Order: sequence, then structure tokens, then C-alpha cells
Amino acid sequence: MEHVSPDLPPDRCPGLLRPHVAADGALVRLRAPGGRLPSGGLGRLSAASQEFADGDVHLTSRGNLQIRGISLDACGNVPAGLTDAIATAGFLPSPSHERVRNVVASPLSGLVGGVADIRPLIGALDTALCAEPALAELPGRFLFGLDDGRGDVAGLRCDLAAVAVDMATIRIVIGDLAGPTVPMSQVVDTLIGLALDFVRTRGTLWHVRQLPGRGTELGGDGRTPALPSYAMPYGMLAGAVSALVPLGILSPSMATALPDDDVIVTPWRGIVLPTGADPAALSDAGFVLSDDSAWPRVTACTGSPGCSLARGDTRALARRAVASGTTADRLHVVGCERACGAPNSPHTLVFASRSTSHRSST
Repeated sequence: MEHVSPDLPPDRCPGLLRPHVAADGALVRLRAPGGRLPSGGLGRLSAASQEFADGDVHLTSRGNLQIRGISLDACGNVPAGLTDAIATAGFLPSPSHERVRNVVASPLSGLVGGVADIRPLIGALDTALCAEPALAELPGRFLFGLDDGRGDVAGLRCDLAAVAVDMATIRIVIGDLAGPTVPMSQVVDTLIGLALDFVRTRGTLWHVRQLPGRGTELGGDGRTPALPSYAMPYGMLAGAVSALVPLGILSPSMATALPDDDVIVTPWRGIVLPTGADPAALSDAGFVLSDDSAWPRVTACTGSPGCSLARGDTRALARRAVASGTTADRLHVVGCERACGAPNSPHTLVFASRSTSHRSST
């Protein structure tokens, strides 16, 4: 992306305390650093959505969670009961930093594959981020990444990332540029220091790549080594169970099928569970546990009636595409040219309208 004007408006990424009003009601976004959910948190969130929203829990491409279809009170706030329920569920540890706790991490790290176990870095980074008052000024779109060396998170266009080189060494990535290589013990301090530099430098910019030097201002120097492309595996793995949530919509019955603890949400709108989960029960609930399914290749924006800009029902079109069995390529179904939620990997956009659809490769 080219450098953009420094006069960008403030980002409007929602949080619990700053809801976004959509065509189907308000939505709130809840950060789950590294996709790690509080113990029992998903069940409590599902219950809160059934009481105050559309009943579902929606997964995002950053491993976060949303609930939507909320009726705001007379002051434009979410109902106090919903705020209390979400805070009790453990999704609001820092009201001042709630929108900036955007951390993606290799979901299978320490369970299956990877060069190093980066799980201890997730909580440490979140704690350090929330402890620094100045970082409450980060844009809600700013993204940290922790990659265990397999290259899954490194491909998600993070603003600042840490990629494992070996069990004790991490390479820092600044936008698209190479940063320092540091010991594991210095990763969190290094990322926090770079984030503080960005806050002081950014003006109103949202991302490192939008800086005039695309990250050289923060010490980036030269391109990072290319990593092989990565595809999230699904099914019963050696040390975990990986399941896709079609369209990222976790229904009440799907939430009920999950354990209370050790649920990890992935940036590919799926979940990782500990071994011992019953694959038949998960499949019956609507999860996809096969790489052979078309669902890993089909995504969609919210579409109508949830989005006022959408010109068609994107989810219905996505379901028809999967049912037709003709989705050999990666498809992202959208309701308008904004193409919200489009994947970073090569894909074909399918535009839904109220009468027809057309495709555009990107």
C-alpha cells in the first residue's frame, strides 16, 4: 500500500464501550489476544448474546469475537447487563485499552509443529500493552503478531510481528521490513518499545505501512525473508483438534458443544481444542473437521440485512457456492466494493446483489 494522507479520521473499530451501529442493531468486538479465551468465557458470552443480541457469537479474521444485533439504551450505550456479563466473562481486563489488545498468535503453537512455543509471550505482551498508558492511543486497527516459525501469522499483514527463528531467538518484523533479531526474553519489551515509537510518529495514521518510510522510522531495514505459504489444517491432529466455523458464525448449539477451557479462536474463523474432543459431536453441531470440505475456501462479509451498504445476501450465496461443489478456488463473497473481511491470500471476489452475482479476481 502506498503512503496515504496524514489526515486520516480516527479509526472506528468497535469495542464493548464503543459499539458500532449497523443495519441490524449495534455490534461490539471483544479482543482475545492470541485467540485464547478466558475459562468459561465463551459459554458466558454465548448466553449474553442470546439475552441481549442476535444469539450468535461471530468470529473475526483477527481471532477476536463479536456479538451483534444489540439494542442500545437511550444514551447510545450497550445495556448495562450486557456490559456486566462480558466483563464477568473476562473479556474486559482493561477498559482503557480494550480496543488495542489486537494480538494474533500461531494457534497450534506448543501443540502441533512450529519452531518454538510462543504461548508464554501472548499473556506477557497483553499485560505489558495494558500497563503502558500511552499505548491506549494506538489505533484499533493496529495489529501485533506472534509467529512460532511456521509462517501462519507472518502472512496476516501485522504492524509489528515476532517470528521464531529457533527455540530461543525471534526475528522482529516492522510492517514489511526486517527488524532486529532478539532473544525470546526480549521480545515483549522490543514490541512495546516499537509500538510506543509508532504512537509518537504516526500522527493520525493507522498502520506502520502507511508511514512515509513504511517502517524505516521504527528501525525497519530491508525486506524480511519469505516464508512458505500456510494453510490451517482441520481435523484430528497429533496434539489438538482443529475445526472450522462456517462463515465464522458460532451458534448457541455450537457453543454448547465446546469445552469450558482451552478453547483457542484462530484468525481463520475456526477453533483449536485439546485432544479428547469428540469429532462426531463437533460435526453434528456444525463444525467442519475436514480439509476436503469447500468451507475453508469460502468466506463472506456480513452482507444484507446486517449491513446497510450491502446489495445482497452474501451468506446465502456462500452457502450455495459450497453446496454446489464448484469452489476449487478461494472465494470471498461481498455485498459491496469495500470487500470487508477479504483474506490476505489470493482469492476471487464474488459480488452478491439482490438479483445476481459477478466475480472479480484479486
